[in-house]
Amino acid sequence: MSSNLPIGVFDSGIGGLTVVKSIMQKLPHENIIYFGDIARLPYGTKSVATIRKFAEQTVRFLVQHNVKAIVIACNTITAVAKDEVIKLAGNIPVLDVISSGSVASSHGSNIGIIATPATVNSNAYPNSILKLNTKVKVSQVACTLFVPLIEEGYINHPALDLIAKEYLSPMNENKIDTLVLGCTHYPIIKDTIAKIVGEDINIIDPADKTSDDLVTTLTKLSLINTTLNKPVYEFYVTEISPKFNSIGEMFLNTKLSTPQLVSLD
Repeated sequence: MSSNLPIGVFDSGIGGLTVVKSIMQKLPHENIIYFGDIARLPYGTKSVATIRKFAEQTVRFLVQHNVKAIVIACNTITAVAKDEVIKLAGNIPVLDVISSGSVASSHGSNIGIIATPATVNSNAYPNSILKLNTKVKVSQVACTLFVPLIEEGYINHPALDLIAKEYLSPMNENKIDTLVLGCTHYPIIKDTIAKIVGEDINIIDPADKTSDDLVTTLTKLSLINTTLNKPVYEFYVTEISPKFNSIGEMFLNTKLSTPQLVSLD
């Protein structure tokens, strides 16, 4: 496997670009292929069988594009389809946000998880965290409306504040000391979340830890791209939406090239 091959990153939509941003910062010379299944989002309210089917289709697409590593930048996909992704990837290393986020949060004593319904129902985060530290207390809340609000650009809107207070009130009642942002969209509204749970709460963004783990993995496999050429960033989507560029540029703090439309059906 050549070190100048791209890294494949995928998500159900736009949120995974928060992971891409972290990878760009820590691995500035790496080529990246990003896949967002915008036409079929949100994944968080779909059945396990459907999510697995969609994930399998995406992984086949990335493998065909000769990626050297695959990053599951979606907590929902990780929670219910990680095993299928690993199986299809073969000898390509697979990293995911739940494994990385669990390690980062396991040092807390009273941990809260906010995520999509599918991620919460899978119990993937509590199971992963408790394997690392059996003494912690873990609670979860499904925040169903966060993703559509973010996708619609309601980042600094009173409606978001009201809904966030409703979702996060159990976390305040449980007196958590650590909060995991269990969806890659949620870092975009981190300031709103921090305002409600309190600035003293340790808020974990799994994207940061995932990119750290990616650096470690590629280094061990001697797959770090050592060329100083300008990296190539390719974006593929299942639906062309003006929101991809506008929200994506907000996520990445940079201009995006026009995404390429693909069909996986």
